[in-house]
Amino acid sequence: MKTDRFSKGFLRKVGVFAAGFLLAADLSNAGGTVTIGPFTIGINSSSKKLADALASQVQEVQTKLAERRRTLPIVQSSDGKPAFLRQDVASLIAHTGEDLDKAIVNVQPSELEPLRAWSADELRRIQAELTALPGPKAAAFSSGPSTPYAVAVVASLSSPPKHAAPKAAAPKAVAPQPAPPPPPDTVPAEKSNGLLDKVGEVVSQIFTLASHNDLEVKLWVGSTAPHTDFSFWSAGQIKKDVKANHTVRTNGKLEVIRGLYYYHAASGQGAVTDIIEYSTSAATQATAGERLDTVKGSRFFCCRFDQHYCHHVADEKECRL
Repeated sequence: MKTDRFSKGFLRKVGVFAAGFLLAADLSNAGGTVTIGPFTIGINSSSKKLADALASQVQEVQTKLAERRRTLPIVQSSDGKPAFLRQDVASLIAHTGEDLDKAIVNVQPSELEPLRAWSADELRRIQAELTALPGPKAAAFSSGPSTPYAVAVVASLSSPPKHAAPKAAAPKAVAPQPAPPPPPDTVPAEKSNGLLDKVGEVVSQIFTLASHNDLEVKLWVGSTAPHTDFSFWSAGQIKKDVKANHTVRTNGKLEVIRGLYYYHAASGQGAVTDIIEYSTSAATQATAGERLDTVKGSRFFCCRFDQHYCHHVADEKECRL
């Protein structure tokens, strides 16, 4: 009896473990862990390996950025306050962008293209802020004194001279004084550090997503009009690359890599088709809608054809308002 009781208990435990491993196999595409009784089993999926590799690469970018910021030379602005040379700040932003792009390429450039496009766009916006900051006024260049010209001395008309009067010697031309050099193009330290903090936030955002294996998101796309096809593609790719495009029929969901996307929404009944687009050509149009950002934006995206506008919303219900 004891032997039978032991055998049955053992078989039950084996069954539990077997079920647990089957569950682990089912969840292997999503990554994470499975807990079976007192045991926790880790699942190393391909997505988790991708995230781990990216986290390691981006951590190096963080280290380089911190080191470069520490060695950034401080200068004195025209008003005597601490500042940085604008060119030095711009170079630091550019170098960080190159490092971050290389980190993504080293891991998986094709799969992570949307995230790569997002980071490039974020750093471009920061560079634009730096460029827009006021700089020193150019020093006025003074023009030197005019070169005097020789004046012929004419003899008295009362008695014509036997010989022509000698010409007066022309005074030596005075060389123009060189203009003082313009003051260095600096940006106040407070402003510079604010922009560089934003650069650090971009790098940190990608590191956080990777370290938490949160590179993918289930995007929900809704519409206020029926029969809407919503196609979108990485902002770093061209629309003609059909293989890189995603298409979802609203209201629908799709698992995508976090990043920045362009999109084309078409709703039609019969021969009439209404289109809302955000792309390279349409991004400057006020009515095109906002960009599809699955890093900072919510995972819910709504196209309102009555307003000819697509944007992020808090949830599905907000798309019906």
